Amino acid sequence: MNTRIDHCGLQTSKTRERHFLLALFLNGGLAVTELAMSVVTGSTAVLADGLMNVDDLAALVFSIYSERKTRQVPDKRRTFGYGRMDALAGFVKGCLLLLSSLVVLLQAGKILLMPETVAGTTVLFIGIASLAVNFISSVMLKADACCSLNARGTYACMKYDMIGSASLIASGLLSGYFTVVYFDVAAALLIAFFMVRSGWGIFKEGAQLFLQSAPEDFPYDAFEKAVLAVKGVIAVGDIHVWSLTPEEHHLTCNVQIKVENICDCERIIGEVERLCGERFGISHHTIQPVYTEETLQRFCKAR
Repeated sequence: MNTRIDHCGLQTSKTRERHFLLALFLNGGLAVTELAMSVVTGSTAVLADGLMNVDDLAALVFSIYSERKTRQVPDKRRTFGYGRMDALAGFVKGCLLLLSSLVVLLQAGKILLMPETVAGTTVLFIGIASLAVNFISSVMLKADACCSLNARGTYACMKYDMIGSASLIASGLLSGYFTVVYFDVAAALLIAFFMVRSGWGIFKEGAQLFLQSAPEDFPYDAFEKAVLAVKGVIAVGDIHVWSLTPEEHHLTCNVQIKVENICDCERIIGEVERLCGERFGISHHTIQPVYTEETLQRFCKAR
């Protein structure tokens, strides 16, 4: 059991945690303000954006906890460590977005049935503040999104929140010139659309990780051809690939080999392992050699 933590990975995780903490502070103030002002202004769009920020707060709290858990060393119960906490955080984020989009849709339907007056100027200023907060948060998390489903989920929400903030600004401007509330409802529906879009994508990816699905772009045929090209390999089978995290992929397979001398086995397995890591991006691999009947007769006293 490997108990060593990669120093670079540790520093990256700590950096992500600092970014999450700052984003939590910014979005916390924004969420409280928007929920309070949605009551004052009667704006469904402000309520939708506020609920989206509440989702962000829940996800950020869980994200911070997740980052701390992923830095724990493997133990007897978690021999691969706590890397899948990243996937769990992303999965929870996707669920929250889907649930909140339903709340927004119900509220929008209520406003259409019973229209209320919207304070356009207030909505405009809230939209500007929301855009600024989400822009700062998305810039902080952009670099982290490439290697963490946790960060990717939060970054996607911040990015789509900016679109929601822009719709708030448009709703505030139009509500200042027109008395109808349809602009506000349209903005809320736009925010709900992006909630569903980002939430479903993150939910789907998290579910695939929990089901130990193979990476979507893993080239099975190319892998098999590369292994067969190794001198001494005559067949490859039982190829199993799965992802522990978005960046950590595992593979097991067996290779049937024909060796000329006893040292060939180590060379063949070593070449296949190098192929896994260097060419196909596999983090952990288990290669099971299967010997031909001829090889067993040559090197074994009993069959």
